[in-house]
Amino acid sequence: MKREVQTESLTKYLFSAPKWWLSLLIMILLGFVVDGIMFLISGEMRWMGFAFSIPGVAALLLTKPLTSAFGREEFSWDRSGLLALASEIFMLFWMIIGIWLEPTFAYVFGIGFILAIRLIVLAAVADYRYGRMYAPAAVQTFTGAVVGVWFFGTGFIIPAIVSILTFTLCVVIFLELFDLPMKRTSGVGGMMFVNAFLANLTNGSNALEEYFHHISEYVSVPETTFFFRREGKKDIWFVVPNLHPGPMAEIGGSNFPKILHDDFADDALVLVSHGCASHDLNLISNSETVKITKAIRDSLDQITYQGTASRPLRTRCGTVSILSQKFGDSLLMVTTRCPEMTEDMEYSIGRIVMGESKGRYSHVGFVDAHNCMTKVTTIIYASTKTGNEFISGADEVMDRLQKEEMLPFSVGAAQVIPPFGRAVGFGDMGIITMVTDVAGVKTAYVLFDGNNVHEGARDELRNAVLGLGIDEAEIMTTDTHVVNSVSGRNPIGAAVSVEEIIPYVSESVLKAVGDLSPATCGASTGICEEVEVFGPSRIVQLMYTVNGIVTNLLPFAILLLLVAFLLILVVCMIVL
Repeated sequence: MKREVQTESLTKYLFSAPKWWLSLLIMILLGFVVDGIMFLISGEMRWMGFAFSIPGVAALLLTKPLTSAFGREEFSWDRSGLLALASEIFMLFWMIIGIWLEPTFAYVFGIGFILAIRLIVLAAVADYRYGRMYAPAAVQTFTGAVVGVWFFGTGFIIPAIVSILTFTLCVVIFLELFDLPMKRTSGVGGMMFVNAFLANLTNGSNALEEYFHHISEYVSVPETTFFFRREGKKDIWFVVPNLHPGPMAEIGGSNFPKILHDDFADDALVLVSHGCASHDLNLISNSETVKITKAIRDSLDQITYQGTASRPLRTRCGTVSILSQKFGDSLLMVTTRCPEMTEDMEYSIGRIVMGESKGRYSHVGFVDAHNCMTKVTTIIYASTKTGNEFISGADEVMDRLQKEEMLPFSVGAAQVIPPFGRAVGFGDMGIITMVTDVAGVKTAYVLFDGNNVHEGARDELRNAVLGLGIDEAEIMTTDTHVVNSVSGRNPIGAAVSVEEIIPYVSESVLKAVGDLSPATCGASTGICEEVEVFGPSRIVQLMYTVNGIVTNLLPFAILLLLVAFLLILVVCMIVL
């Protein structure tokens, strides 16, 4: 988790570029400041400020059109201005060396250094194919070289050429080494990933999906759906897909619960819960949702409806609490570890539970309520003590509910959209609540379209539901990652207080109670075939690789900078 936090912490450096005219104004002012300082030092006006502001202005004017001509992603005028301004500041910074060494050397070194910086930035933001970005990256350097000949004479030419060639070679070596680790692990370079990642953050581009396509695998996994049918009223479907709605924003399958919900909007009110799946089972694209839809539709003709259900049963096994209810010959289990961490479960846990149910139940829906986000979050594996608590607890439930009395039941559901958006943890579906009533015992399944629940908030929300005359309840989330632009930490109840949320939860529960009608239920388990997903351990491997690159290449970059410094210094000492 330390490595994951390190990766997420890089996002705090993201910011919006200032207006291009502001960057232009600052570049010109910096030129005058340099002239003023030179006048105070030497007593004469040398107009050295033009040696910095002219290349900056040229870069502002030419970087955008050249990048648009050769690059994959759009590069705005504002970014062009900011990059030119930053490069001018770097050149001025290196001129400080001129206090101890020859100012000509400092200027020569500066124009080479900004070539490397600009090429890395443009490769990261506009096009990972750095050869295409060389011309827009070199504009400020080449203009600076021409201006340098004007100010320092023809002796400046050879050192300028050496500086440009040296930094070109160094930055190419750096970019190739940057690409190498990810090429070895996934077959695609690291700069392509950075380029796609930044394009998504800044432009909303889906280029990241293209990258994920290169590392993807195809899987076939089960989904279980409970179909509730009522006379004269809309059906209610409770879906348990064993796929993961990630990785973030609109990338991959982050919004597939909403898409699945909308796909069946004419058929039923659909609750898409969170099954046993981690980021390994992220859909490569939201378009892969059609394979879940197909699995559900294909099973519609095979359903046998039954009109009985058990009362709810709450059990505990170690840290795991399970709310269970039997519908006909099928079983629904909703699991949580609250107040302990309740995060993603490995796919195999759900598969083991489904296997253990054979001979006892026709279908089993095993739900990860995903409702308690603590400071430290990890995937729960079947081989761990916690994983065994889930499996053993489910086995106990399956035994106990075989003996429970089955009675006629009613079901109702309602959807409420609170006035909270993705930025504060709420997905587009808002809150969907399903309430069952068996012999006067009411159970509420409250589903938030969000990614987990803030630590402690689940209990407060559940207590509020129980205070409405509900006998048993559980709070769940879809685990949608549309609420996460970068970090996975934006749970329900963190940015918006529980007190503000409770009225909307209460509204959904009371509306669902008001919607109660006698019902029958049938369940089915379909196979979502050949779904393109990230693949086993790909996300962990990706994060470790990225963090390794960030950590290990910094010392090498410093070494390259030192080599370039010494080489250019020697050339300047010989020529100038």
